[in-house]
Amino acid sequence: MNKQEFLQALRRDLSGDVPPDVVEENMRYYEEYISDEVRKGRTEEEVIEEIGTPRLIAKNIEDTTDIPEEDARGTYRTSGYESTGGASGGYGYEGSGYDDRQQEAGGSFHVFDLSKWYVKLAIVLIVFLVLYLVFAVIGGIFTLLAPFLGPIIIIWLLIRLFRGPNRRW
Repeated sequence: MNKQEFLQALRRDLSGDVPPDVVEENMRYYEEYISDEVRKGRTEEEVIEEIGTPRLIAKNIEDTTDIPEEDARGTYRTSGYESTGGASGGYGYEGSGYDDRQQEAGGSFHVFDLSKWYVKLAIVLIVFLVLYLVFAVIGGIFTLLAPFLGPIIIIWLLIRLFRGPNRRW
């Protein structure tokens, strides 16, 4: 497989599965990478064989890219920002309060995807860790107070016994 066949197959495998700007970014990367390696004296076939199949690369890119859902207008949406799948392929921040001034000032936001298995596992582990720490602290307090609780309860019972049942503290 030569460079052009590889790039065509990669574009075909990526198109429609990830936003257009991600497709273009990866196309530029692999085109430059293959060209750089060929300039170093390797053949296109060697470089492409080392990289792997376009389908596998596309699958890895899909798995590592936050892919927004596409609505009926052909617009990608993910938590407050949208991108039209037009010629520019860039993300516009419409209706989210996130405008160009914020972008220039370095403002940004991050969406946490709680659907991944490792995020769910981390949340469960954190909950168990917090519960363990709470019970460990309470158990430690009772362990420290245990030698004193016996005598205190005995003294309290003796005082109650000698004062009688009708008297209040």
